[in-house]
Amino acid sequence: MLLPAEFDFHALEVFVLTVELGGMTASAQQLRITQSAVSQTIARLEQGIGATLFDRTLRPLGLTPAGRALYERATHLLATARTMVDEVREGANQPIDKVTVAMAESLAILLTGPLLSRLGPRVARWRVRSGISLNQQQDFLARRVDLLITGSSVLEKQEGVVHHDVLDDPFVLVFPPSFRGVADPIAAAEGLPFVRYSLDTGMGQRIESQLTRMRLRLPNVIEVDIVPQQLNAVALGIGWSITSLLCLAAMPALIPDLRVEPLPRARFARRIQVVSRAGELGDLAMETATLAGETIRKESLPPILAQLPWAEDLLGST
Repeated sequence: MLLPAEFDFHALEVFVLTVELGGMTASAQQLRITQSAVSQTIARLEQGIGATLFDRTLRPLGLTPAGRALYERATHLLATARTMVDEVREGANQPIDKVTVAMAESLAILLTGPLLSRLGPRVARWRVRSGISLNQQQDFLARRVDLLITGSSVLEKQEGVVHHDVLDDPFVLVFPPSFRGVADPIAAAEGLPFVRYSLDTGMGQRIESQLTRMRLRLPNVIEVDIVPQQLNAVALGIGWSITSLLCLAAMPALIPDLRVEPLPRARFARRIQVVSRAGELGDLAMETATLAGETIRKESLPPILAQLPWAEDLLGST
């Protein structure tokens, strides 16, 4: 039996993206085509299959039983096709066509250079993005991102997503050098405002969750969303904060202007991971995780540990 002419991989990709983004408008924006083109592609696919895929009376669009059956099978078929293309290119000594990798800001500072210098030839076109991790995870789900290097992933239970562990990044207390009080969040909160890392970020939410466990409610006086803002505010004596060793590693010149201390209790860390889709990009995600781990352990952390030798115990205990 010959497949209908309307049943092709492009049409399947348009259909799957429309399902995952919740509508034709969002799908068209992602594909950079008109909504009419998306609608026509799906209409031709329905005509070729002989079944209606979307219930157009619903808002947002809902899948029909035929649409649900096609979506489940199409995701696996597209993953297999992408794997085949990657394997054929590798077998012909050709790089993967294009990869978009997104990283948390501190990780982008530490890893962009090593990633491009060591794995650059594996990919013909790299697109490297940094920014708020929660936005990046939404971009990953919408297929605007292929690889995530993140310290905050809410995708663990997402079907078809693979996590490659890199290492645990422990959190520490940071105070102005003039602060002579006890290195404890409760004591610090009595004399200085808390410089809160934005709750729009995964790291900010991780810190806030830990403060809640410690039953420590801190007024929201200062909120920032990038590491330089956070550490510079503390170095200038504006307040105190909680950050991670890798955030300090991204700005090592500031460490002499900070008083960095371990948490006296309730120590915690963020798990750095490389996130990818199952069956795509060959072993690039695994190699990226290996490279990230080697770079952090051999290049990023030693200068920090030279200034903060006690932090070695934190790395061993997380």
